Amino acid sequence: MLSMKDASALWFWPWTMAQANIALFETAASVPSVLGARLPMISDAIRNPWTADTLELNRMVSEKTEAFGRSQRSLSSAARKLQAAAEGNARDLGKVTGGGMLWPTDYIRMAERNIAALAALATVPGEALAPVHKGVTSNAKRLSGRRGV
Repeated sequence: MLSMKDASALWFWPWTMAQANIALFETAASVPSVLGARLPMISDAIRNPWTADTLELNRMVSEKTEAFGRSQRSLSSAARKLQAAAEGNARDLGKVTGGGMLWPTDYIRMAERNIAALAALATVPGEALAPVHKGVTSNAKRLSGRRGV
């Protein structure tokens, strides 16, 4: 059955893509300040590991791992929807090549699968970027007082 989430994702895809572009710009604009704060910490840790800010260094790794893991899960979810649509369409259209016939319910089922796949494609850029954007922009705010030389 066609979900409202899929229908609204397709209806609002221009807005979704605009939001993803804004988030991409904000992420790119925040990266220099985060690097400016964290690179001196890494340099200090290399020079003297005993006085390193281990809490912040550990946070760098765990935040990146979590953000990119969430991003990858959203990409995998979209890929699964695309694969399910392709396999289902091939299975249904295979009936025709075997001499069978497609009924209206088959066409409706194919349309619903394809709409779900298109909705996944429409939302995947924003969903994949969201965890990284959140981490980078929050780090930029949090580390704004720690900027290095």
